[in-house]
Amino acid sequence: MESEVPSYPLALLNLMEEGYVSSRELPLGIATRCGVESSMFNLPAHRLLKALLTHSPSPKTIAKEFLRELGKCGNPLVETLGDVYSEVSTLAVDDWAAIVLQGLQENAGDISTVTQLASHYLTHLVIAFRNPGGPKTPQDTVHPTPNHRRIEEVGELLVMLRDGDYCLLTGLCFFPPTFVPARCAHIIPFSIRSKTRTFSAIETFSGFALDAEAIQNHLNHPRNVLNLESNAHDMMDKHMGWGIEAISSDDQDRLSATTRLKDGDEIHFGAGIGSHQIALPDPRICNIHLAVCRVSYACGASEVFDQFLDDEDDEGYQVPVYFGGPFVSDNILMRKLETLLL
Repeated sequence: MESEVPSYPLALLNLMEEGYVSSRELPLGIATRCGVESSMFNLPAHRLLKALLTHSPSPKTIAKEFLRELGKCGNPLVETLGDVYSEVSTLAVDDWAAIVLQGLQENAGDISTVTQLASHYLTHLVIAFRNPGGPKTPQDTVHPTPNHRRIEEVGELLVMLRDGDYCLLTGLCFFPPTFVPARCAHIIPFSIRSKTRTFSAIETFSGFALDAEAIQNHLNHPRNVLNLESNAHDMMDKHMGWGIEAISSDDQDRLSATTRLKDGDEIHFGAGIGSHQIALPDPRICNIHLAVCRVSYACGASEVFDQFLDDEDDEGYQVPVYFGGPFVSDNILMRKLETLLL
C-alpha cells in the first residue's frame, strides 16, 4: 500500500485541475511568496503541488506531507480519508479522490496549511533555484558571503582540468585562436548558500537523498559545477531551460552524468587531463536541479519568469534583475502574473 501513496493525492489534484480549468475557482487557494507583506508572485496552489508530486525524485515524501496537511482542514470526512495507512487503502484511487473532492466542496474547512505548504515550495525551491540575483528571501543564515568571483575562477580552472577546454553543450573552445569565454555554472545555484529553508525543502523534495550537509559541502565544489559558454550558461541558470540527467555507469565504479540534448544524444564529463583527480558532478545534485526545472515549467512559473526576462531585455535595462529585488516593480510583475496564470 505504501508504494501507492503518491497516486491518491495526485488523482485528487488532477480532479481539482479539471474543475479549475472549467470554473476558474481555486480549490486550494493561491501559493504566494513567503516572507513579504504583499506577494507579487502567485500560482494556483494545486498546480504547484501537482507539479511537485509529478516530478519529485521522492513523490512518496511529498505525498505524505500533502496528505498530512490536508488532514488538518477540520472536515471529519477528509481527515479520516487523508490517513493513507487506514481508510484510504480500502478505496480505489479514483473513488478516494472523488469522495475527498466532494467533501472539500461541501465543507472545505481550513485548508490554509495546504496553501502554506505550496507557498513554502514555491518560495524556497522554485523561486530560490530561479533567482540568481542572490538570497533575497528572508531566511536564517549559516555562513558569511565568500568572495564569489574568486570561487568562480578556481572552479573554472578545476572543471577545465576535469572536462577539457570546450563547452560540453556547444562544443565551442575556451582557448585561441577561435574561442569563447568560459563561464562557471553552478548546478544548484550558489545563491542558496545561506538559505537554510531551501536546504530543508531540497531534503524533503529529494526524500533526503541530498541532505543539508551535502548541499553545503558541495555547493562550491567540482561536484556542483561545469564550464559553459555564455548562451548555454544563461539557458541553464537564468532560464532553467535544461537540466542534467545523471546515469549510473560501471566504468571504474564511477558515476557518469550526462545531459540529453535530444533523444539519443549524450554529453560526457571527464574528458580533461585531470579527470581522474577531480570529482564528477554529483548525480543527486544533477537530478535535483533537473526535477526543479520540470516543476517550474509544469506549474507555470517558468512562463512568467521567461516573459518578464524577455520584456526586460526588450526594454534594454542594464541593472541586475532578480525576482523580489529592488529593480522589479510590484505592479509590473503582478500584472504579468495575473495575465498569464490566473
